[in-house]
Amino acid sequence: MSNSLENNNKVKFGAVMSIVCGLILSMGAIHMDTINWILPTIANDLASGNSTLMVTSGFFYGMMIGHVIVGPLSDMIGKKKTMVFGFIICVVGAVIGSQSTALGGLIAARMLQGIGGAASSNAARAVGGDAGKGRKSAMALTFMQIWSAAIPIILPLTGKWVGNSFGWPAIFWLQAIICAVLCILVLIFVRETSEIAGAGCFKRIGSEIKACLATPEYVFFVLCFAFNMATFFLYAGSMSFAMVTELGMDNSHYANVYAWGAVAMTIFAFLGRTFIAPKYNPSTIIKVLNVVQIAFALFFAIAFIGGFADWHYMQYMLWVLPAVQGIVLPVAMSLVMNASGKATGTGAAFMGFVQYLFSSITTSILASVKAGGSVGKYIGIMMIITASCSLIACIFGKRSLLKKDPNAVI
Repeated sequence: MSNSLENNNKVKFGAVMSIVCGLILSMGAIHMDTINWILPTIANDLASGNSTLMVTSGFFYGMMIGHVIVGPLSDMIGKKKTMVFGFIICVVGAVIGSQSTALGGLIAARMLQGIGGAASSNAARAVGGDAGKGRKSAMALTFMQIWSAAIPIILPLTGKWVGNSFGWPAIFWLQAIICAVLCILVLIFVRETSEIAGAGCFKRIGSEIKACLATPEYVFFVLCFAFNMATFFLYAGSMSFAMVTELGMDNSHYANVYAWGAVAMTIFAFLGRTFIAPKYNPSTIIKVLNVVQIAFALFFAIAFIGGFADWHYMQYMLWVLPAVQGIVLPVAMSLVMNASGKATGTGAAFMGFVQYLFSSITTSILASVKAGGSVGKYIGIMMIITASCSLIACIFGKRSLLKKDPNAVI
């Protein structure tokens, strides 16, 4: 590309393009929020119990693999083409899922969807990383997060209508349609934001991975972001088994509660961009909100361990975590992509790999809970661990960066 990124920011980061990329950041939500509410029903249909959570883990494993294999393609063929390629894979996976009648087939389909989702979301995230440095990037990524958080408002409700009307296999067709629409929007509105490495991509990827791993602040900020995502996915990917299977909440009612959580996430993403990100340093925001997450998780775990967990009041608690994540996730992402100086497709891919590695481990642990065991208890305990690890990683990342650049906005 002949023109510099600096000279083309107004064109490349227009509102429509940013909104489209923000929606693409919701690839995880598109493939989880539409169907996770009905996982207990799938468990009954397939007589697979808590092991049905491997449907969620399969998607996470696919996202993890995809960030390693497909994600770096954005540095070779361009971020726009990578998004399109990812959507095609997602549609193929959705078609396979719609025809699957056994747990193994569903897991395989979900892994394929994860690989495609990784390609598209990683490229969109890297586009956001091209927006600038420090608070500028935090604000750009938070604007994208507003739209990323907004689409899950309708996803569980749409998935509920499709699932209740046509059965859960039809939800895979819904996912295919959404991905096809997003692919068309990318072709129309998204423009390339970086130079394409072309034939020299693989050599460049190798050197960038080595540089990333040799940069302590990058590694710590990656861990910070990944642990925050693992905390969120414990809620997004597994909570239906705690609230529906364990506490007896109705499936459809859970879908409504989840949608209200998405409303909270959208509102607080907007508040974060407008009032918080411009005024406070990223590390301060993350540390404060990690403490809030730990307090939430502690109460959640105690409620299940103490036997006083009840969905009638805990349904309102479920709005707290997505509200916090609406602020903290884009800020943590901006630290990885900019404070560490790794705003490349490869840098974003490594971040995604670690993110879904942690998330797949946590959901796999929950899938191993035996019949009669408390999934809710383990969700609370693991949230305490992941939020605490995020806090620690943020502290060490800040210290490492300030040693190199005492004037860094961190």
